[in-house]
Amino acid sequence: MECGIDLAVKRKSAVATIDNNVIAVSFLDTDDEILEKCKEATVVALDAPLTSARGYREVDRLLLSRGLRVFPPSFISSLTERGIRLSRRLRAIETHPTSSLKLLGWDWRQLSPSKDEADAVVCALTANLWVKGKTLVFRARDGEIHLLDRDVPFPRIVSRGKYLVM
Repeated sequence: MECGIDLAVKRKSAVATIDNNVIAVSFLDTDDEILEKCKEATVVALDAPLTSARGYREVDRLLLSRGLRVFPPSFISSLTERGIRLSRRLRAIETHPTSSLKLLGWDWRQLSPSKDEADAVVCALTANLWVKGKTLVFRARDGEIHLLDRDVPFPRIVSRGKYLVM
């Protein structure tokens, strides 16, 4: 089982688990709820910076050079702090679902009416493909960001908050 988290600070975080090709999304408030939900995960893909910096990190600049838009950790410091705090207690990788969606040519509205839910689904897919060694990795001295790249099956919507990956 893997987890994908569209981490938030002032609203509930969307947390997606993927197990046996089924993705299930829930919305959780606290770090303890997130830790409990993802405690059995092989890996957790977090949509939040997992290293801090003033301005853009080198790893952010790699994405920017590919035409992918990211915020510097200092611009989203509360989110960055929460992501780093959670990553100390989980086996976590950093991801950026908006960039994955752009690379795949997917519109998040095709997945869900909720951007947070769609991002969590993409995070879960990223975690799942990371386990298989199939993520696109941007690596610099100050961090790593894992994205989806080509040949990713579009999840089939089963019901609100539930998806099937073939």
